[in-house]
Amino acid sequence: MRKTKRKGLNIKNTIYEHITNNSKEYIVITLIFLIGIFLGVMFINNTQETQISEITSYLDNFIEKLKNTENIESIKILKTSIFGNIFLAVTLWFFGTTVIGIPVVFGIILYRGFCLGYTIATITTIMGIGKGISFILITLLLQNIIFIPSIIAIAVSRIQII
Repeated sequence: MRKTKRKGLNIKNTIYEHITNNSKEYIVITLIFLIGIFLGVMFINNTQETQISEITSYLDNFIEKLKNTENIESIKILKTSIFGNIFLAVTLWFFGTTVIGIPVVFGIILYRGFCLGYTIATITTIMGIGKGISFILITLLLQNIIFIPSIIAIAVSRIQII
């Protein structure tokens, strides 16, 4: 029983030391991610009403199709999601191995932040703040609790080597 506690402590200590030793890199990557979120929100706030109505109709059509689908292939969706996230991790790792690829890593982090900010702003604009926030908490929070720290850690681990 003590061995598992020590392993857990070693992992926590290793993560803490990594964050402490690379705090500047974590700050830079997190700022780039937050800038992406901000840009995504600003993009939605500056769109015209016609574009928002098109997004609303697209989202309504998607939800209606989802309601009418009897057999949702959840395993297939899970596999696709896992494959996409693994592909993103490998891409971050690959481009982070060279000095030339570091701007690509920054671009990927900025893009993922933009996508998240755009999604959150779109949902709250279309559904309203109350329903939108509850929808976001149900659909986006859990996956992003794991996803965001993971891509930030992968980006930092690759950048700090160089």
